[in-house]
Amino acid sequence: MNKTANFTLGVALALLAQGSAALERVQASDAMLDCAAIANEQSAMTQLVEVGSDERSLGTAAAGAAANVGGQVAASQVAGSLFGAFGGLIAKAAGAVAQTGVETGMGPDETAKARAVTAGARAEYLDRLAQAKDCGAGGAGKALSAAEFQRVADAAPAGTMLVTPLSVAAVQAALQEPVTPLSTAGVLDGKLDLKGKKVFVNEFRVLFDVGGEVTANTRGGYLFGTDYGATSATVTYKVTQVDVAALQAITDRAFEDFKARMTAAGVALEYGAPEGGGVYDATEPPSTAQAPVYIDKSGGYTKRRLLVMAPTGMKLVSRGFAGIGAGNIGKRIEWGGKGMEGLSITQSVNIAALETSGSGSSILRRGSSADASSELTVGNSADDFVVQSYVGGGLVRMGAPVILEGQFANFRTVGGFDSDKDMTSQVIGRLQNVMGQGANKVKRVEKEVDLDATAMTRLSLQGLATVNQALAELMRQ
Repeated sequence: MNKTANFTLGVALALLAQGSAALERVQASDAMLDCAAIANEQSAMTQLVEVGSDERSLGTAAAGAAANVGGQVAASQVAGSLFGAFGGLIAKAAGAVAQTGVETGMGPDETAKARAVTAGARAEYLDRLAQAKDCGAGGAGKALSAAEFQRVADAAPAGTMLVTPLSVAAVQAALQEPVTPLSTAGVLDGKLDLKGKKVFVNEFRVLFDVGGEVTANTRGGYLFGTDYGATSATVTYKVTQVDVAALQAITDRAFEDFKARMTAAGVALEYGAPEGGGVYDATEPPSTAQAPVYIDKSGGYTKRRLLVMAPTGMKLVSRGFAGIGAGNIGKRIEWGGKGMEGLSITQSVNIAALETSGSGSSILRRGSSADASSELTVGNSADDFVVQSYVGGGLVRMGAPVILEGQFANFRTVGGFDSDKDMTSQVIGRLQNVMGQGANKVKRVEKEVDLDATAMTRLSLQGLATVNQALAELMRQ
């Protein structure tokens, strides 16, 4: 082994021995590294990634299984002579349990796995440091000024963004920017008959997606003498910091945009209810910083938790399992005779694309898949309308969600469970296999979402303005 390899392995083993606290993505001494030192650091990080990789245990598991064959056979012969066929089954089960313990013990522990994640992030940063120093040209590399080095050190890791948490102060700059809507073609589906009527907008809701869940599963089955085990996959996500005041500022700006687009389109609207009340009275408080209001919307294998917002000073119509209900029948008749109409408007800002393989039989589908990934859209849930009119019965749905391109958040995996990587589950699975039964598989993933104030504000307003513009075009017809 040459000196460089000895040094690299020594660095890796030293870092491994020192514990996770000794390893950081960016270190104070990095500004002094030349190209040769960067290369050695990169090799050391590669060693740590390999030590903490789950894939490493797959290679050693084969050797562990081979080494254990003799013991399993010997145990089977002894048990078989004592207990007959049942003894052989006991021996196989014991061998399966022993093999699982060997395989698990030969894999990386949780500390090594965590260190491997940090080492991978540091290796990516070192690659960019090497590029900044032009190490590809050979030699010690270009000397970086303090400002140049700091730009490399401060850059977000690949696939992530530097996030400024939501706050009223942090969203102000984006709130002042002009908003350009996207194409409105196909955004809305439905009709409203407002011609010649006095129209009151009684409610303007904006629902912000702040968490949810997506699931998938298969049912166990039996076919041609073979048992197939059930599978289950679940992914949850939640926003780490729900700043109601910041989302209130976005809601107020979206409402101003709505009113401005209606005026520009020549659509005359009044806001609130006339004296004497309306078909529906808005009496329910929306979210405040002191008392946030949440609703859960389920769609088969998906669920979203939504924060309910309304413009400052506006309240909401009460809803039950059937929506806003029948309302005041007498007022509906009165409004119809006077040529009056009321509207409830709802838009949802969703932060996650939810993907699921649904459910089925494990005979036809051997696995389940589910995921929640970063995607910002403005739309509605299946049981909500963008516009619901009170008298004429007009309903407007989303024809298609407005998809906003651009990164606005980091989705981080922070926990979960995988039966394929859990020793107890592996033992139970092997015992099920020995008994001729299919082993059940379970996987859960927990994610946390860090929203960026500027990007979240800018993209949300663009999506909300697109729906506002589509509504203005629909209402002026």
